[in-house]
Amino acid sequence: MKIAIIGKFYTEGFGLHIEEALSDMGHSSVRIDPEVQFMQFDFLGQRIKNINKTLYQQIFFKIPRIRNKKSKKIFRLLEKQKVDLVLVLHDFLTTNEVTVIKKITNAPVILWFPDALSNFQKSMFFTAGYDYLFFCDKYIVEKLNSEFNLNCYYLPQCFSLTKHKSLELTADDLKKYNCKITNAGNLYPSRAALYKHLSKYDFKMWGFPPAIWLKVPELDRIVMNKAVFNEEKSKAFKAAKIVLNNLHPAVINGVNKRAFEIPACGGFQITSYRDAIIELFEPNKEIVCYHNLNDLKEKLDYYLDPNNEDERKQIARAGYERAMKDHSYQHRLIELFKTIKLHD
Repeated sequence: MKIAIIGKFYTEGFGLHIEEALSDMGHSSVRIDPEVQFMQFDFLGQRIKNINKTLYQQIFFKIPRIRNKKSKKIFRLLEKQKVDLVLVLHDFLTTNEVTVIKKITNAPVILWFPDALSNFQKSMFFTAGYDYLFFCDKYIVEKLNSEFNLNCYYLPQCFSLTKHKSLELTADDLKKYNCKITNAGNLYPSRAALYKHLSKYDFKMWGFPPAIWLKVPELDRIVMNKAVFNEEKSKAFKAAKIVLNNLHPAVINGVNKRAFEIPACGGFQITSYRDAIIELFEPNKEIVCYHNLNDLKEKLDYYLDPNNEDERKQIARAGYERAMKDHSYQHRLIELFKTIKLHD
């Protein structure tokens, strides 16, 4: 099949991973960036990129002339391609754009939204007219189906077989990444609020420098101020005794992509509990969950105890096997194709 992917294709981005998985499965794809490339000055750093993104989404997106110019580029590209499916990642398209794309391609147009409801922003998908909508939180699916009669399906997050692997670690790797507890990603406020209670531990939080306004002195020793991706992230997860995956409060009944990346990299994971987890991993055998701060501290101390190292390693091995068996992008795409009745 030939599949048009409308999304972003940055390092470790959702679009890039899907594109790679489709290629591995024998499909071809067409990349389409739905946004105007506005002031992309890489040398000025991540904060400038974030400012530019906000400017585009809040101001320039609303200017009809700019938006229409971009829409026409998307339409012209799709007119030149015969695609079997249009896969839209995140909430990029307006109702008119979805309507026109359907007429041009005569193919299903579906939304695969990989984030929590706190990232709904404009929520254009409510009225855009997608043929199918996929979300990674069961609460979102149940709510949108029952109250709005939208054609929604649950499709959990996943990991990339090509980017997230269990690697052999060198002495230099261990020197750089070895620690008791680690995680990788953005240091948003709820994460900082939890981590400040864990400052006594040997903890390395990998990611871009936090927002200027997010100052938590207790975390100065924890925050590495360096993002890790792909092989580096795989090494960081495997080198730590524990990878702490605390879910954002807006993740109501689902899990994030870290929940699958960590075991795929050979890491031992402790994560926030959600009911959806029990369908994805077997708690205490393939993953460890915590219910509150005291529970988390008890489990951190338990699994950091050298007497329990064998148990920790066994859980990490079982989590790795489960991830490989059920939770790659290839697995999710097969399920998506089955749901929309396209042959994979």
